[in-house]
Amino acid sequence: MSRWKSRIRILDKKPKKPSFTTRVEARARGLVHRLPTDHEPDEISAILAKEVALTLDQIDGLRKAHGEARRSLRNQELYLDTEIIQRKPRPPVYEDPRLPERDRLRDRLRAVEKERRRLLMSEEEQLRPLHDRLLSLMNRHDLTKL
Repeated sequence: MSRWKSRIRILDKKPKKPSFTTRVEARARGLVHRLPTDHEPDEISAILAKEVALTLDQIDGLRKAHGEARRSLRNQELYLDTEIIQRKPRPPVYEDPRLPERDRLRDRLRAVEKERRRLLMSEEEQLRPLHDRLLSLMNRHDLTKL
């Protein structure tokens, strides 16, 4: 038995490297978190940090709205899948009257899938300018420190 144990290797999954946008957002959140409240209102770094906070808030709001839309689409999909499963034909000797209804439900399910793909593309298109703005604000903030 011990002979076999020596051959067994347990491989841990390598942690996934965070994307560039994830790292920029984490850095920006750290900046906003340690933003002291005793800054002068006209200090450039304080103004930039407030703009970073606003951009992060917009990103969070956009993600929340898209998450709710995704959840709604998933619920519709589950409902339609359940309806389709309940209308699966049993071995009939005659033409099953539920076949047109199943086809109609499948068409609705395809429409939900199409809407989900459109929503994902829309989210990416809306997040891209916010991430660009966040990166430029972080770079400006780093330049004001110098």
